[in-house]
Amino acid sequence: MHMMDYISKHKLLALVILILLVGAAWWEFMQSSPAPILATTGTGTTDTQDAQLISTLSQLQSVSLSGAIFSDPGFLSLQDFTTQIVSTPIGRPDPFAPVSASAPSATSTEKLNPNLFAPAKH
Repeated sequence: MHMMDYISKHKLLALVILILLVGAAWWEFMQSSPAPILATTGTGTTDTQDAQLISTLSQLQSVSLSGAIFSDPGFLSLQDFTTQIVSTPIGRPDPFAPVSASAPSATSTEKLNPNLFAPAKH
């Protein structure tokens, strides 16, 4: 029981010693591992994937980009169906500020309706 009393009185020292022992065990384990973690298994799948990658890269290198497609009749017959973006007025600078703090400027002709978000009267 004498050992338990010593450990309970010196908890910090016991914790530091325990951490050092675990760290030393981990270090020894990492230093003595015989094989690297990323070793290949030798199934040959890496070789076929490498060959496919090299084949694809050589095909991409043979592609040349000229501007001839822009004069093609098919390209010239394309139509633009985009819609015009209409600019809208920007809201208050701080939408979370109280309404009195961000009252509209003197150039605005609209007045704020105080009953705009008021509950309906029954």
